[in-house]
Amino acid sequence: MGDMDRTDKNQGLTLPAELYLLACDIEKEKLGRREVLGNVLRAAVLVELTDRGCLIDEDGKAHTVGDRRTGDPVLDDSLRAIAEDRRPRKWKALVQLHRKQVFQGVEQQLVRERIIGIEHRTWRYDKIVVKDTGLAKRLRAEAVETLTSGRPVEDFSTRQAALTALAALGELPSVASGKERREHKARIKALTERAGQAGPALKKALNEMDIATMVVITGAATAAGN
Repeated sequence: MGDMDRTDKNQGLTLPAELYLLACDIEKEKLGRREVLGNVLRAAVLVELTDRGCLIDEDGKAHTVGDRRTGDPVLDDSLRAIAEDRRPRKWKALVQLHRKQVFQGVEQQLVRERIIGIEHRTWRYDKIVVKDTGLAKRLRAEAVETLTSGRPVEDFSTRQAALTALAALGELPSVASGKERREHKARIKALTERAGQAGPALKKALNEMDIATMVVITGAATAAGN
C-alpha cells in the first residue's frame, strides 16, 4: 500500500493527526496517554518531514533540505524551527522539543476539520468526541493489521510502519494491550527501525521519561520514610 493511497483514504490527514485519533477512546470520549502523547506526535512530525524529503540524517543529526515546505502548518512550523536552529540536533533531542506546541497544533487542526469536538471542563480532562468514528476505526484496523499480520515489515511503507510503531511505543491501548506488545516485541522493534531515525529516538526519549519518573517517585518515598 503506497503512502498516497493511505493519505487519500484517510482524508489527507498527517501522521501526527492519525496518531492523535488512535489515542482517542471513542466510547469513553477521552484522550489516552496524555503524558507521552506530545512526544509521540512530535516523533510523527519528524517521520513525516523525513518521508516528504524535508529532513535528512547526517551523522545522527537532523538536517533540513533547502527551503522545502509541506503546506501543512504544524509540519511547517516544526520544519522552520529546525531550520532556524543554530546547530543541528540529534533526533532524540528533537523528539523532546516543542511537544506542547505540536500537541496543540494537531488538536486544533482536527477540531477545525470537524473530525473531533472538544468540551473543555474545569475540574476534569477535556471531553474529546470523535465525530468521524469510521476514520478512527479504520486507522486502528490498519495499525493492528500491520502489527499482527506476519507480513514482512518491508512490505509496509515507512509511514505505515511508523503509525504502528509509534502507537506501540506510546502504549496506545487502541492498537495493542501490554500483553500484545510483549508478544510482538520483535515485530515492534522491526517496525520502529523501519520508521527511520525518529522511531528509535522516541523509544529513547520515553525510556528517559520512565527513568526520571522512577527517580522522582523513589526520592519522594525516601523523603517520606526519613
